[in-house]
Amino acid sequence: MRPFGFSLALSLLYFSGIYGSFIPPLKKAEPYGNANQTALQEFTISAGSIKATFLPYGATLKNLWVTDRWGQARDIALGYDDPALYMQPTTHAPRFGVQIGRTADRMNSTFEVDGVTYHALTNLHPTEDPQLNLTFHGGEGFDYRNWTVVKHTKDTLVLNYFSPNGEAGYPGDVDFWVIHTVKAPATWHIQMWASASQNTPLLPTNHPYLQLNAFNASERGSLSQTFYMKSHRYQTTDENLLWNGTIDELAPGSPADFYSKPKSISDGFWDAKFCGDNCTGYDALFIYDTPHTRDEVVASLWSEDSGIRLDMSTDQPCIAFYTCGELKNNTAPRKAAHGGGYYDQYNCVLFEHQGYGDALHLPQLDQNPIYGPGRDFTGEITYAFSVLQ
Repeated sequence: MRPFGFSLALSLLYFSGIYGSFIPPLKKAEPYGNANQTALQEFTISAGSIKATFLPYGATLKNLWVTDRWGQARDIALGYDDPALYMQPTTHAPRFGVQIGRTADRMNSTFEVDGVTYHALTNLHPTEDPQLNLTFHGGEGFDYRNWTVVKHTKDTLVLNYFSPNGEAGYPGDVDFWVIHTVKAPATWHIQMWASASQNTPLLPTNHPYLQLNAFNASERGSLSQTFYMKSHRYQTTDENLLWNGTIDELAPGSPADFYSKPKSISDGFWDAKFCGDNCTGYDALFIYDTPHTRDEVVASLWSEDSGIRLDMSTDQPCIAFYTCGELKNNTAPRKAAHGGGYYDQYNCVLFEHQGYGDALHLPQLDQNPIYGPGRDFTGEITYAFSVLQ
């Protein structure tokens, strides 16, 4: 049994009627439809020219279809035709399309809440130093869990996961909900909400890998696509890729200056060093300029080849921008619709809208990532697709 219920916050959010009319029940979640739903059962939602398919395992986005400039539907989400691959260690590793929690990105595994020291599950060891233990994406986090589909309509999917006290080393029970809604003409909206039985860190995000050309063999790769983000600052790391609490400015005209004007990702790409040592491209956390509203477009990506444009908005303060530098060594088989073979380096993008990296250990960043009784977590992300004129 759950020792706590829903706050009024999410219910009021849905009373607004902007993205749906579902109000989560003020009781323990029960499965939608078949009580024996499986982790790899597919659930599809659609509206207008957008269609998305999800799996309960990891609350995973499996497919995302939008139309190109010729009116043809393309699946622009990286993932697998065989759902079983999402559960195998090697093919799970990229975390295609999953829900991340309790904490996104890298953080020191040891932390303190209310005077008590905790040790989150360690799954990242950047050096041989036994004292340097990091937790990445919550250790064995929400992306490894079987979620319950609570509601499924033509355009809405509601999933719930109950994370018990002590799971992956974190304190407190957490009742986490994610609501996926699609809306005509082609908008995908994500709402995250969580309550906790005691104070605990929460810094979740969603994790969709995208390729706006859907790997069409006659078109160019992701580096040819044009990107804009409303950010001229980024969060820096130490030599071990652990956030150090410093925020630096992006110089106008520098490789990561996607703010002064939109530009091709390839422009300065091979000189970009925003992913640690011995790497190329982007795997960095950029801070949106403030203030920005939930509905304001803060980042955009478009392809002159397919004509597909993506505009993003969120209430989160940061965007992690990743150009798929670790997709290599023939470890992630492509969907048949993507041409078969294997996904390769630098031919996709990942946007993670989230809070500051390791805010738990960096109070100077002025973000409190601790949630508990009387303080629920909420977060929203919107992906609006259109066609270039």
